[in-house]
Amino acid sequence: MKSPAPDTATRDRLRAQIEAIDGVQKVVLEGPPLVAYVICAERNDSSPVELLVRAVLAREGLEASSVDVRICYLVSTQAPRRVRFLHSRLQRRTAGRVVASVGLEWAGAEYEREVEGESSGGPMELRLAALATLRTLEAVIGGVLEFRLLGIRALRAFDADLIVVLLKTEHSATPLIGASLATDDPFRSASVAVLNATNRILGNYLVTHN
Repeated sequence: MKSPAPDTATRDRLRAQIEAIDGVQKVVLEGPPLVAYVICAERNDSSPVELLVRAVLAREGLEASSVDVRICYLVSTQAPRRVRFLHSRLQRRTAGRVVASVGLEWAGAEYEREVEGESSGGPMELRLAALATLRTLEAVIGGVLEFRLLGIRALRAFDADLIVVLLKTEHSATPLIGASLATDDPFRSASVAVLNATNRILGNYLVTHN
């Protein structure tokens, strides 16, 4: 049985949640049958936009087969200015402690920060990698913007393994959501998910302050 057509309030929630996904500029919902036109700033293969859109639809009780999702990309005449990922490493120390270190590059300068914590398995170590990424990002921008990690988890959605992060900053009214495809290097995937979550707000700051 097909999902019922969403009412106005549901459409407004869908639009707000999808537009909160990093890289999404605008969402147009038409129908029934429901068609979601998702307009993105640029193509970024490490950020699975359609999978995240499908996850939002599923949370609202809409079956995948009942919504036609169409991803559109804007063409930019300028090269994108992004913080470049260098590395994400986890070093195990004695007494059950580990240190996560993340390296980033911006405008020819390299930055690296570390976060230490307990070696208690996958979820905690993913969290350390995400925190180290945030601390390195804050170093890139001189501490002007601060980010708080609300959560990070590995999940499977629509036949794909993902790493998803949820962040908070006082410069955004809504939480920042980022995702990356899970790879055989989970710490790199965690860092890329953080970068995908912060690209929009960080890019706006770096462009206007450099």
